[in-house]
Amino acid sequence: MPATLRDVAQRARLSVSTVSNILSSNDSRYSDSSRAAVLKAAKELDYHPSRAARAMQSKRSNVLGVIVPDITYSYFTEIIRGVEREADRAGLQLLLCQTHYDPAQETRKIALLREHRVDGIVLFPKPFSQDRDLYLRLRKSRLPVVCVDAEVEGVPFDFVGTDDCKGAFAAVTHLIRRGHRRIACIAFGDESAIKRTRLEGYRNALASAGIPYAGDLVAPGPWELDAPGDALLSLFTRDNRPTAIFAMSDLFGVWGYFKLKEAGLAVPRDVSIVGFGGMHEGRWLDVPLTTMMQNGDLMGRHAVAMLVERIARPQLPQRRMLFEPELIIRASVAEPAAAHAPEN
Repeated sequence: MPATLRDVAQRARLSVSTVSNILSSNDSRYSDSSRAAVLKAAKELDYHPSRAARAMQSKRSNVLGVIVPDITYSYFTEIIRGVEREADRAGLQLLLCQTHYDPAQETRKIALLREHRVDGIVLFPKPFSQDRDLYLRLRKSRLPVVCVDAEVEGVPFDFVGTDDCKGAFAAVTHLIRRGHRRIACIAFGDESAIKRTRLEGYRNALASAGIPYAGDLVAPGPWELDAPGDALLSLFTRDNRPTAIFAMSDLFGVWGYFKLKEAGLAVPRDVSIVGFGGMHEGRWLDVPLTTMMQNGDLMGRHAVAMLVERIARPQLPQRRMLFEPELIIRASVAEPAAAHAPEN
């Protein structure tokens, strides 16, 4: 049976209250000899304090909840690594849940974290088809929340994310500077804020170069790599086919790479691709993917720091922190082949 606080008190020959106070604080009322006796007894007995008991006394669990869609995607993994690093630095534990983009799972996991009396939640909300009532109830509960990657539209949670418009602008501008003017876009198939802002950046870059926007060059991307690529490949059966692709996520870029390869098109000889996100999967392609790198570790660390401050100061106004992604040039972009370059 694990050692109890009473066992430590008996070994140290001090009262239970004295031992409890010494182990849970730096109270200067106690002598160095008493403190040393308690620490020695605790070590000899391999005593570990009850987190639940401490939470009842302090009204704090020192645990943060994290709700993420899917940790198998390296983009989310990088952010979680930053979350863990900052939580460790702050002396906090994490309780991690996955939703797999399932609304019922998201509802259940939020309820689970509230039952466990976490001090706050780092939330990766679904970027599309959001359950606004669920988030409004969470907001009314006064449980501190910081959203990462996607905002909840109409609910004023703190937010840490990416400047998606500037990132998309930089990606498409890179293609234009390499000589491309027929630039397709693999876009999210929803009407999320992320899609709108990245599409805005795509269109702004085209406009800045005097290239008209063509809605028929925007194809929906998949959620799974084995999804069919008919809509994308149909763009390349035209006489005036695209010479480059801006993929709104690295997942789309990797998927597009394989679909083009299956159709006999080589990257970057026939088609150049720029992704968005910086997922490891893009770096591992035979032709490594040029991408707009999101600093997931930095986002995760700032999300926890913001949440800790919100816990300590709940009356702070809503805050938004956006990081600009960095263009990482690899091998998937080249000048357009002369046979497919548009006429001037």
